[in-house]
Amino acid sequence: MKRKLTIISLAAALTLSAEINSPFADGCLQRGIVLLRNDFTQGAIDQFDIARHSSPTPTQDADIAWGKAIATLREGNIDSARGLLQKYIEAYPATSQTLKARIALADCDFYQGRYREALSAYNAISPSAPDLALADDLIYRTAYCDMMLGNTSKALAGFAALTSSPVYANASRFYQGYIYYTQGEYAEARHLFDTVDKYSSPGDQAPYFLTQIAFHEANYDQALAMARRAISESPHSPYAPEMLRIAGESSYQTGDTPEAISYLQRYLDTTSIDKAEPSALYILGINAYQQGELDRAVKLLTPVTEQPDAIGQSAYLYIGQAFLQQGNMDAAIMALEKAYRLDYDPSVRETAFYNYAVTRMEGGRTPFGSSVALMEDFLRTYPNSRFAPQVQEYLVTGYITDSNYDQALASINAISRPTPAIIAAKQRVLYILGSRDLANNRTTQALERFRESKALAPQADKNMGAETELWIGDCLYRLGRYPDAATAFSSYLRTAPKSSPNRTIALYDLAYTRFAQRRYNEALADFKKVIDASGQSSAEPRITADAYCRIADCQYYSSDFNAAAANYDRALSANPATGDYPLFQKAVMRGLSGAHDEKIDMLDQMMQTYPTSGLMASALLEKAESLLALNRSDEALGVYSRLVAKYPATSQGRNGYLQMAITQMSLGHTSDAIATYKKVISSYPTSDEARVASDDLKRILADEGRLDQYTAFIASVPDAPRLDTTEIDQLTFQSAEKSYLASGATDRLKDYIDRFPSGQHAPQALNYLATASLENGNHSEALTYATTLVTRFPHSEASEEGLAIKGEIELESGNAEQALATFRTLESSASGARNIQAARLGIMRVSRDLGHHADVIAAADALLSSSALSTDRRTEVLYSRAYALAQQGNTAQAAAEWEKLASDTDDLYGAMSAFHLAQQQFDKGNIKQARRTVNALIDSNTPHQYWLARGYILLSDISRSQGNTFEADEYLKSLRENYPGSEADIFRMIETRLKK
Repeated sequence: MKRKLTIISLAAALTLSAEINSPFADGCLQRGIVLLRNDFTQGAIDQFDIARHSSPTPTQDADIAWGKAIATLREGNIDSARGLLQKYIEAYPATSQTLKARIALADCDFYQGRYREALSAYNAISPSAPDLALADDLIYRTAYCDMMLGNTSKALAGFAALTSSPVYANASRFYQGYIYYTQGEYAEARHLFDTVDKYSSPGDQAPYFLTQIAFHEANYDQALAMARRAISESPHSPYAPEMLRIAGESSYQTGDTPEAISYLQRYLDTTSIDKAEPSALYILGINAYQQGELDRAVKLLTPVTEQPDAIGQSAYLYIGQAFLQQGNMDAAIMALEKAYRLDYDPSVRETAFYNYAVTRMEGGRTPFGSSVALMEDFLRTYPNSRFAPQVQEYLVTGYITDSNYDQALASINAISRPTPAIIAAKQRVLYILGSRDLANNRTTQALERFRESKALAPQADKNMGAETELWIGDCLYRLGRYPDAATAFSSYLRTAPKSSPNRTIALYDLAYTRFAQRRYNEALADFKKVIDASGQSSAEPRITADAYCRIADCQYYSSDFNAAAANYDRALSANPATGDYPLFQKAVMRGLSGAHDEKIDMLDQMMQTYPTSGLMASALLEKAESLLALNRSDEALGVYSRLVAKYPATSQGRNGYLQMAITQMSLGHTSDAIATYKKVISSYPTSDEARVASDDLKRILADEGRLDQYTAFIASVPDAPRLDTTEIDQLTFQSAEKSYLASGATDRLKDYIDRFPSGQHAPQALNYLATASLENGNHSEALTYATTLVTRFPHSEASEEGLAIKGEIELESGNAEQALATFRTLESSASGARNIQAARLGIMRVSRDLGHHADVIAAADALLSSSALSTDRRTEVLYSRAYALAQQGNTAQAAAEWEKLASDTDDLYGAMSAFHLAQQQFDKGNIKQARRTVNALIDSNTPHQYWLARGYILLSDISRSQGNTFEADEYLKSLRENYPGSEADIFRMIETRLKK
């Protein structure tokens, strides 16, 4: 409430004398008083200052101080006046002016709007103390303070006490009317406003409130007439914009839309859209919508949606319909969903939902919104709606288009009499859920889903049923149920169309099933079919190459070495990038045929071409073996030396030491052989090779009569093999192992470790225990067993498995540096491709987390060059390599890799690739391209909800950059309401953007 008040005429307290023309202090004082009474405040202040410097008497000095304080207050210099008044009260605490000074000091707070402080000061003054004029001033200001502080009862009582005041009667009636107006008591307010003087302040504001009262009472004709008069008489009044609004809204209510729009547009021209009344924006927005000005309609109606009432609900409905007409289905569905969820107007809610359902079927998306749940809610709320039949049809399609398949399945299962369309929907939902379970290694659950889906095929989609058989076979293969898997793959091949793109995959899987069963003749025939089918399809080169490798393996196991070598050649030609294995095997084949020179050449070629291959240690071992076969023992010793120098911790390296010792013995270099055997025992005392070396060393030294030296040496090496290996050690372990392999029981293994902590089989027992604990989710226990294994038996073959488990747990627990060291150790000691791959995967992951991008790329390149890398791991490796490249600034190469991976967003790294590709495009300013990429991610219904949420946040950023603020905000609001996850960064990103 704006006030217009005058300063209390406290100057009356000063008295005049006859010496007004005197040039001395008394004359200056008298002139100052006259000027003050005539409102010449600055002149008065000047006279008072002259008087002060003209040797005034003590009485005159008090009057001068008082006069200057009051003049300064009336001049409007409140802070200076406050200081002068405080000094006056301190200097003259008991004069006749002291009470007036205290009132004036309270007035300083009053004029500065510090009503709480002013009220406290006024209340401290006794009502009986001032004279009548000052008493009215005090009552008026006290009542005004109460009004401004919300103490309306006290304010009304105070103003009522001034009804007969010659100074304040008009203002008191006005403020009483104002208080009744704010309380909604319009009749009492109107009566009081009608009685005030409308030509003086504050009564001149009464017409404004009388117009408001007429409008609030729906007396639109009167409100319109009064608003028109106010606009005409006072076009530049502070209340003119509000009068324009009332005129516009009153015209709208009386049916004169053109006049209404004219007034309201003039109102909006004087008021920013963020401060305009929602009711005015609503009328303008609806008119814009009706005129086809859809962008303007959305802009005007967007602020209205903040209203928690029917008008806000209706605004959402119109915004949704506007976007629907523009073809912006995502923005439309979010607005329509909001209109439906607001429960103010049932008819608006019903219409909003039907439009929502239509938009949903047209492809509209809302972040993590469940169309199924919304449709079910609608049918429960409006079972007799005219839209109910269409909604029931949309519901069937909604089961498929909704990304929450678990909820969709639960909804379908709740239907007692499903229609054929519902059964078909259930078949597809189960199929998708099975695929996702399998992608996330929930193999048993996936198998159940696929079997249930297949059972529905006779009533639904037979082609999908046939494809499901392929997935069933995949599940059974992963579970090690090879005969059942072969049956499933064979069934698929019998029923699937010849043109099915998955026939090659089915043949490939069937062949691997035979191979796993060691039915090599059948596997050979099936892998040949894969080759034939690959020639007629677009099968990946790595599949063709792998099929040739397995054909060659089958022929190798059948001792058909020449044929095997030929097929290893074909594998190498089909995919040279993963040619280390076929080239190695081909070399071995040549050796088995007696062509050792050729074998050596091929091994050299393999080692030169694939220097990071996991087969390097094996290749050196094989090369030395062929050199020995050619009686080139010295060269063989050189290769052994190279092997043990580069791969000392591997089983091949340890075997190399043994073979070196044997070769040295064959050459008569007994002392060298003894030294080599001792090297094996002292360096790798817990390894199997150390046991063999110990036996050989014992025999040599016994033959030379130096068994005491052997005993002394063995005793000097901690953990070295002892002379006696008790039979009970062997029997106890065998019993424990049998129990574990049969039922997973670990009690006997623990008992074995307790009884034989350094037993011959302790490494394998610890490996079993670590593996069992890991599988049971007891990571702490698994880490303890694995650490014990690699610490006490670092050279045993089982320690490789221990290192893999230890590194995995350390990585998961956030101990990145320790995990990296563990994986580096595993990489240097692993003897087989599987553990080398595990080590490099670990190195890549830790380096990725630590931001060591060059190390990520190096590890990824080594992994990708191996033929042993599985498909699921391959996507992670490709993603990680692309991410590291992007961080190094090689964005083009990263984008190319991400684009390939983004085609499969069911895979975690496919979803991550799609997001990072879109983000990179957006960061580079390729807005349209970024929108296409992120839309593809969202449309894919990826099961990886975190990355889907990141996609919606990016889509909001894209929309905002294009000026679509409503759409950008609604994506974020819907995501905040619907996101099922709890990741703090998602909600932080949402809130940060909404606050901008």
